[in-house]
Amino acid sequence: MKKPKIIKPIPKNPILPRSKNNPTLTNKQILQMRSEIQKRYRTIKQSVIEYIELSLGYYAKEPTKTAIFIDNNLYVVNASVNYTVDGNQLARVLTRIQEIVDENLIDGGIEKFWAGKFVADMYQMGTNRTFQNLSIQSPLYSQATSLESLLFSDAYIRRIGLAYTATFNDWKGLADNLKSDLGSVLSSSVARGVNPRETADIIIKRIDISHSRAKAMAQTEQVGALRQATWDETKRTQEDLGLKTGLLHMSALKPNSRATHVTRHGKIYTVEQVEEWYEENGNRFNCYCAQITVLLNEKGEPYNQSSIDRLLKEADEWEEQYKPKQQASTEIEELNDWSRKNITEISNIPNDINVKELAPCLQLVSEIQERFDLPQFRYTGSITGDVYKYREPPKEMLAAYSHEVKALLITSGSVDKKALLESDLHSKAKGYKQSSMLMAIKGKNEELAKIIYEMDYMPWSAVSTPRGVFAHEMGHALHYHYREEIDVIIGKAWGRGWAHAISKYAQYNKLEFVAESFSLYIENPVEAKKRLYPELFKFFESLDKR
Repeated sequence: MKKPKIIKPIPKNPILPRSKNNPTLTNKQILQMRSEIQKRYRTIKQSVIEYIELSLGYYAKEPTKTAIFIDNNLYVVNASVNYTVDGNQLARVLTRIQEIVDENLIDGGIEKFWAGKFVADMYQMGTNRTFQNLSIQSPLYSQATSLESLLFSDAYIRRIGLAYTATFNDWKGLADNLKSDLGSVLSSSVARGVNPRETADIIIKRIDISHSRAKAMAQTEQVGALRQATWDETKRTQEDLGLKTGLLHMSALKPNSRATHVTRHGKIYTVEQVEEWYEENGNRFNCYCAQITVLLNEKGEPYNQSSIDRLLKEADEWEEQYKPKQQASTEIEELNDWSRKNITEISNIPNDINVKELAPCLQLVSEIQERFDLPQFRYTGSITGDVYKYREPPKEMLAAYSHEVKALLITSGSVDKKALLESDLHSKAKGYKQSSMLMAIKGKNEELAKIIYEMDYMPWSAVSTPRGVFAHEMGHALHYHYREEIDVIIGKAWGRGWAHAISKYAQYNKLEFVAESFSLYIENPVEAKKRLYPELFKFFESLDKR
């Protein structure tokens, strides 16, 4: 008589979300927090504008100019009103504005933080879902674990506290940035005599920018808390119960989903691999992907491969339907081919860049090479490329020219029109023009003072467009190619402050002065003739085949 064969029951399948577009199933929670954020920012906007109107007295200048007497010289500067407040009164106004921001964004401090509840609720939801999922798959887990014991355990309470504190710190940073922005705008406006209506308009736009950042940050925090709960409970089951588990990646299969996220759809990773991935390349921001805890066999494979195969097929179908519409690697390669024929030996353009915006910029590069007899690059492409890795590039870098290896280095931000315009708006609020005007006055450069006075404001960069970014980098290339002649000219212009007629960035050093001047010459030659150091403008003209 044979001994009966014991057949172990196959674990049931994990609970997979039915929504392909939103596998985290968090739309309702995200909308609730966004509604609360909108209400708070509306209050900030109304309260700040009303308080400024009540607190700042002023009267109109006639005409819309004012005179400043410095070093026995009379100078006319831009000012449309005169505010009737002294330094102490302005300080009180700024303090109250800071209080309004704090009252709405971080009211109650860390102990009673309003946004903490949304994040804590999401963490609890993630713990609950992971508990239900593992209870179905593993009898051992269901016998050893109860939801009540999880939610009241010291480890759970500690993890909730960490998420709560991290959220508070994020919002405190957002509030501090907004307070700094509004303080700079108001102080600059009072000092410069900017019309109150224009000041209010700038303040409203700065608040709206902060509002947009708040919504994006809230989504990242909420979905991040949901995922963190899954990761934490998955780790606990491995350490305390010895269960072999993995995280099944479920991508949001939307038309605009990032291809790098969709390629993970249906694949299984360790908790450590997932955590590391979310720390790279901004993957955690604006991400709607979910991870589902799945029980694995002794070989580290899922028990039911058919459901995994179905998910992998979904990823393939998405790629066929949407990847060509997104940006197609074929479009990138076509632009690489064009670049290799026209501007560079080797081309490795970033895969996440907007090809439609980049193409005319590279055509401009080719045009400048021809107009100014500049050699082709050795390498054009991403900052971290096959040929050259830029030394610890700052996060705000958009593009760079490396003279050492003749490389044009670019990022996706170099063609981000919205971000470039936002930077331009920020420079308008900062009031760089006033400091440049004072510098010209102190240097007794009347010609320069007149040029700066006639400018509406001092921009951060001379041309805040994608073409302007690439014209700037070509200015560096031209400077190195004609280094001796240009350095002689710049030696005369720099000490007399002519960078102050171009942009705030031009004042950084002589190299940026040349690049910013060239960018303005290429994109707005009429304005360049007014503002460039005359000898530098003539030198550009002498080289230009046009």
